[in-house]
Amino acid sequence: MSRASWTSRSGAGPAHSAGLEAVAPFRAVSTRFAIVIDMTPVAGSAGPQLRPDEGGASAVDRVTAEVRRAVLSGALPPGREFSTAELSAQLGVSHIPVREALRRLDAQGLIVLRPGRKAMVSPLHRDELRAIFRLRRLIEPDLAARSVSMLRERDLERAEALLKSYIHGSEDIDELWEHHHDLHMALMRPAASEWDLRILAQLWHASDRYTRVVFDPYAVSPHDREAREAAHRALLAAARSGSPAEIRRAVSEHLSDNEAACLEGIAALAGASPTRTDDVAGPA
Repeated sequence: MSRASWTSRSGAGPAHSAGLEAVAPFRAVSTRFAIVIDMTPVAGSAGPQLRPDEGGASAVDRVTAEVRRAVLSGALPPGREFSTAELSAQLGVSHIPVREALRRLDAQGLIVLRPGRKAMVSPLHRDELRAIFRLRRLIEPDLAARSVSMLRERDLERAEALLKSYIHGSEDIDELWEHHHDLHMALMRPAASEWDLRILAQLWHASDRYTRVVFDPYAVSPHDREAREAAHRALLAAARSGSPAEIRRAVSEHLSDNEAACLEGIAALAGASPTRTDDVAGPA
């Protein structure tokens, strides 16, 4: 997504304080999974309210997917603490799959495990955001430059289809972000190793936490939607040029614009300057 194409959630969606805490009941409903994350306050509990899944996913995968979704959507805001006991009770599973799921999310930087079977949603840090994008700029422009000569017409046609789905497609927020990831990956996959893919997955999980908390991809004006499409068409044009230098430059600029947009959006939510380097959200 480009800097010009994002609309800050500070002006739309659930109410947020300077710490990004939800100040009104909020429910994040997934159309792909049976769990409903209900953040309506419950007496005596500050933890996530997750309804049990009746589908066939494993307990560990189910907990991982739904807690990740709650963090990325902002239903579980930065700094929110909860216990594994609460999560286990709401999901109807033992503490063992819950603990394993939280370990996965801790490794992805989304959750911080605490003593006493407690966990906390990782606070937002400007320095962390800068570090994530610094690493992405080291990896993604290089992969795109090495991939451009290996791209075939079918690869570019698939990228075009993904762009259309991303801009005009699904009402499911998770599918929309998958289209966005797949679009970027289509331009890098030919040269990507398994280690590249693992590292990129980690970095994208981490950066999504910022973009999805700060920006609502649906709350955009027609002008912003056109700007978002134009920003990604510039990437496709660079890919079609066949020039490693051109695609390297385009991807690097795209990432820099996104970083700047995230910093500005976070600063707006936190009521602070985007040049500050301390925590944006989390416990006081």
